[in-house]
Amino acid sequence: MCTSPALIGLGLVPPPGQEEPEVDLALARHFIDLLALLDEKTGDNLSDEEQQAVEQSLHELRMAFVQVQTAVAATPDDVADDEPSTAPSSSSAETAATGSSEHSDETAPPDESDPGDEADAHGTDDTESD
Repeated sequence: MCTSPALIGLGLVPPPGQEEPEVDLALARHFIDLLALLDEKTGDNLSDEEQQAVEQSLHELRMAFVQVQTAVAATPDDVADDEPSTAPSSSSAETAATGSSEHSDETAPPDESDPGDEADAHGTDDTESD
C-alpha cells in the first residue's frame, strides 16, 4: 500500500538507509491523496475487510498528518536548515505507524464561544434598542 511512504513523509519512520526520520509534508500528502484515489477508484471491488482496512489507514494517516503539520507549524524558526525536522511522538502518530487502534487519544475540539461574547468583543451591544 501507500502507507509506508506516507509514514516516511510524516517523519514517523526513517527512510531506508537513514537512522533519523525527516518530515516531508508534501511527500506525505501525496501518498495520502494517492491512497484516497485508490480507495475511490476501487469502489465495490474490495471485500468488506479490505475496504475497512483502507478506510482505517486513511483516517489514521490523515489524523497523523494534521498532528505533524501542527507540530511543524509550532516549531521556532531559529532551527538550523541543515538539521532534519523530526515529528513528535504521540499516541495517534504511533497508532498510524503500527496500524493498531486499541485506544485513541484524539484532541478535543476547541471550546465554542458564546455568541453574546462575540458581539461584546466587536464593541456592539445587542441590548440597546431605538
